[in-house]
Amino acid sequence: MTIQTRFYQVSGYRAHSNGWFKQYDDKPMIRALASETSKDFRPGGSDAPLELVLGILPCGASYVLLTTEQMHLFTQKYRLNIPRGSWRSSDFLSLSPICFRSEAELSSKLATYKQRPRNKNRRETEEPRDNSQANRGYVAGPVSVHYRAYFEQQRTLYHLLAKRISPEKFALSPPSWLSGIRVISIVFVQWSVDNRRRDERLQNPSLIEVGITDAHFPSFFDTLTGSGMLKEESRLAAISKGGTTLHLKLKQAAKNPRSKMPNHSKVEEITKSELPQRLRTLFDHDAQKSGMPLIVLCHDEEMTRGILERAGIDVSSYESGLSSLLPFCPAEDKIGHRSRSRSPRRGSCSSVSDYRRDHSRESSETQRHGVQPRSHRGAADYPTAYVVDMQKLVSALMESNAPNTTPETAKLLRIQTDIRTCGGDDSLLQLRMWKSMAEGAAIDEQRSSRTMSEAPCAELLPEPAPKKEAQDDDDDDDDPNDFGDCDPNDFESAPPTVTRAIDDFSDDDW
Repeated sequence: MTIQTRFYQVSGYRAHSNGWFKQYDDKPMIRALASETSKDFRPGGSDAPLELVLGILPCGASYVLLTTEQMHLFTQKYRLNIPRGSWRSSDFLSLSPICFRSEAELSSKLATYKQRPRNKNRRETEEPRDNSQANRGYVAGPVSVHYRAYFEQQRTLYHLLAKRISPEKFALSPPSWLSGIRVISIVFVQWSVDNRRRDERLQNPSLIEVGITDAHFPSFFDTLTGSGMLKEESRLAAISKGGTTLHLKLKQAAKNPRSKMPNHSKVEEITKSELPQRLRTLFDHDAQKSGMPLIVLCHDEEMTRGILERAGIDVSSYESGLSSLLPFCPAEDKIGHRSRSRSPRRGSCSSVSDYRRDHSRESSETQRHGVQPRSHRGAADYPTAYVVDMQKLVSALMESNAPNTTPETAKLLRIQTDIRTCGGDDSLLQLRMWKSMAEGAAIDEQRSSRTMSEAPCAELLPEPAPKKEAQDDDDDDDDPNDFGDCDPNDFESAPPTVTRAIDDFSDDDW
């Protein structure tokens, strides 16, 4: 497949599809798109979902796109006018798959791009812009790197590793790391009652424990799928196969009032002075030599960078997000090819008059607006690590401030969990959260799905029943009432959620 570097907008503000079938009526186009069964539109087969491209601009606005090949096939089949211009791959911060299982799903998505009537009293002075339900919250304000695009980059990465998509369709050269990547999920658990200012805590955090899951992805989760009724020993053995999960307890540290004992991680007790060396050993990774990029999952990137830097780790080469791991191939200008900016006021972000001209990552203007160019990086030219801040990703997904701890953030995602902290288990939970988001639907559809669902265990799980003291021989028979108020069957009957597809941990695991 030829690498696609130009894309065509379907529906919405000044879309390329406007007027293809019926002016101001997308129904015929939606019906035609939904009926496409060719491999270009349904790579998984004629019965598979329709696969299009979701592009997110630096301001956070999104558009549903056709590749150049899809556009040519579609316009030729229905004898439609070929659009005069196009979006370039470099116009977007992310290009990711978006799938539709039915005509109704496609219609529902494209309806969110419908333009609202403009105020007739301000038509003479108000600049036209995208005021659709999908994008009106992102078109105002300064152009900035947006975590909505960072979220979609996780999805692109996951679908590439799972071999669910073709890289060429999303303006990518086939990466050399498709056999796998290294992922370190790290959680620094701090004293929960530390009331110092944030700047003081950043300089000298009150650490209690550190959780680490070091995994080869995606093979690590192969051992976690299947039966959720494994015995505890078998489950821990499965976790250890293909990776490790450690719970580093710091000696003489305080204890959080809402903490729990590790159930899914190996426990080691170390001194605070031993921690820096352990971290340096953990992060001693040569991406160029191994040919395996390193992704670091954390909860609060600023705090994590500070702790690693004080441990003697050079974090200056650590990059935020996955932009340089997924470098877009630049679109080459062709003789006779006209720019997409047919109007002097074309553009969807803020008051930018010509987005493709003024904010092309191939121009120096991008640096002035704080947008890093998506330049083409060599196949093995990796930075030391790519840092993914789970707190910010969840905030972008749920459009709500993510809480301060990993279990609380997991609860916001509607993942089965209680909110007690445990460094080792939380690092594994954080990895599950990342996979849950990356393998899920596109950002807006995934938010709707999670918002409407409930975690299988909405209430906090009860503490384990205390062991009973030795009793008289006359009291050998167990009284069922002695086992507390928790009935395991209550957890067995919990309804499935998005995270059930990750692994079938039993409901009381978290």
